[in-house]
Amino acid sequence: MYIRRISRNGINKNQYVAELISQTGLLLAARRNSWILCAVIFFGLGCGTYFSLPARLTVEQTGLAVILLLSGLWISRRWILPFFGILLMTGFCSGLLIASIHLEMAPSGLLTKTLYMTEIEGDITLLEPRGGRMRMTVVPIRIAGLEDRAFDWKVRLSLPGGDGLAVGDRIAAKARLFPLRAASVPGDPDFSRGLYLDGIGATGFVFGHQYRVVTAADAGFLQPLSERIEYLRLAIMEEIDRVLAWPESGIAKALIVGERGDVGEETADDLRKSGLAHLLAISGLHMGLLSGTVFFFLRFGLAAIPAIALRFPIKKWAAIGAMVSAVIYLGLSGASVPTQRAFITLTIVWAALLLDRRAISLRLVAIAALVVLILRPDAVLGPSFQLSFAAVSVLVAFYDGPGRRWFEASGDRSWAFRLWLFFAGLVVTGLLVTAVTAPIIGFHFGRISMIGIVSNLIAIPVMAFWVMPLIVATLVLMPFGAGALPLWLMKPGLTLLIETASLAADQAWGLWHVEQFSAVFAIGIMMAIAWWLVWRGNAIARLAVIPLCVAMMAQILYRPADILVSGDQESWAIRDREQNRLILPEGISDFQQSVWMARFGIADHDVDQIIEKCDAAVCSVSVGGQRVIVANDFANPFYACRHADMIISLKRDMPRDICARDVTVIDDDMLWWQGGVSVSLRPGSAPVIETVRETSDTWPWIIIGGRVVK
Repeated sequence: MYIRRISRNGINKNQYVAELISQTGLLLAARRNSWILCAVIFFGLGCGTYFSLPARLTVEQTGLAVILLLSGLWISRRWILPFFGILLMTGFCSGLLIASIHLEMAPSGLLTKTLYMTEIEGDITLLEPRGGRMRMTVVPIRIAGLEDRAFDWKVRLSLPGGDGLAVGDRIAAKARLFPLRAASVPGDPDFSRGLYLDGIGATGFVFGHQYRVVTAADAGFLQPLSERIEYLRLAIMEEIDRVLAWPESGIAKALIVGERGDVGEETADDLRKSGLAHLLAISGLHMGLLSGTVFFFLRFGLAAIPAIALRFPIKKWAAIGAMVSAVIYLGLSGASVPTQRAFITLTIVWAALLLDRRAISLRLVAIAALVVLILRPDAVLGPSFQLSFAAVSVLVAFYDGPGRRWFEASGDRSWAFRLWLFFAGLVVTGLLVTAVTAPIIGFHFGRISMIGIVSNLIAIPVMAFWVMPLIVATLVLMPFGAGALPLWLMKPGLTLLIETASLAADQAWGLWHVEQFSAVFAIGIMMAIAWWLVWRGNAIARLAVIPLCVAMMAQILYRPADILVSGDQESWAIRDREQNRLILPEGISDFQQSVWMARFGIADHDVDQIIEKCDAAVCSVSVGGQRVIVANDFANPFYACRHADMIISLKRDMPRDICARDVTVIDDDMLWWQGGVSVSLRPGSAPVIETVRETSDTWPWIIIGGRVVK
């Protein structure tokens, strides 16, 4: 009887498992249209994972994995669960493959040492005004001090003035060149990755006005399209500067041609604090408003001509005009990641209108994300991509469901009710976008703007009904020499946006500061949200609890850094959480201080209470029960050994056995060969030390100690 009971229980368990598998398969089969969305999510996860792996994967390795998985898809095509699982893995490995292909195509032989005085000759491909200075990107032909060869990378240079330069000019200049700079410490932003994948292998500056144009650009019809677009962008910026004064001119440049260099740090900071920073990044809002404005006026104008309106499909004609305007705006705005996403999305919308199809769905967002990631897989790691697609996804999911029913039900109501509904929609939109983007903004910027919900109630209508129509008028009238009038009419609207941002930024209660949390926590939260949006209304959506639990566990186990020492051997920071203070050296740069304040979640208005400056030559701090001594050079290192638990020697090597007792030593030798250092102090255990080399030792853009890390 006992044996029979065990057998019966085994049968019941098998039946339960079989029933669970069967029901799961039925739920998956009922939503086959969501499979491709999940595959795109895993494709993006694969792109991001590639740049976080401890070792580089080759194209051959990732390509073989994709081929094997595609074979597995064919073999498992009759079984739902295996097919779905292999589909997700195929998407993931396809992301790895695309990232490895881009890395294979990236430049090689980068500059590895500083050239303090050199002469560079090359062709200008990009000019970016930066408040009295000009930043230019040059394709070098010759660099003095380097052997003559064909350079497959570009150089970014800064120089004063530069008003007489044009895209396409061949320039010769006396300059100082620097290799790409690795992240200051583990966990800090890695700007070199973006530069490297943009094809830039060195940065620097021109000495004064020591440059000359060797050959002027060909302004004829045969001039490359990219150069003609850049020339047009510069001409528009010059017209804006002629009509508008700063800071309105800086905002106008950002909105019309995507150039944010003249916005000004104070204005940009106000926009970030007020939750209006998205206005500076040309994205779906701008592209949608511009092409929508063109669509409205074209259709309105054609409808006013009965001979045309009654015989031809004017709605489709207006859609074609809107698509053309989107293409022009894409080129003028610099084609950033948010602009690419918005352009692809709107192109699909207008194409669907031409085909008499409905296109507003998450599939639209998925296609846009897939195209952007194929063109630039590292974009998935940046806040621009993450914020853009997170916001669009949640809004499409809402307005394709309850939001659409909400607005359709108001069709026969009064204008007053519709106006109230419009502002209610803005509030709901603000709440949704704030909620879904909070973990992304908190991770990248260390602060979350809650007042943005209020400030956007003013800013978005101003953008939609005032600024954007005048931008369209400016672009239409500027070729005829009449662009000054719409720019002049635009100025009060831009002033209102700036004053709204300034007023909202002054409200300290509306800005929450958070210390940088685990990257796994942020990824897990976003994966849970994405999975729930895709499967909402289906029991499969409950699986979102898995990445959510992983995220929570990762955050519980996460230990933030307590000590940071930059690889430049100049900057350092010690965070004392018990006494709520951040110790920094005298003379630390404003930029580095702002980066680390954001990392530790310290507000600007708390600087006087929390920030403490210490002597840059020698500083002794007690933190976490340990005595830390930081110095450029130790006149008596044996004294430090007797009185310190950790010694940080910025400018001098320390012999490993110099201290008789157990003392942690970070010295010049480690910083030179290993890069920046982060230290986590754990009570009752040895400090956990991470270096840039340990966390980034596989990437060709990481240059430490005068050589590329292999």
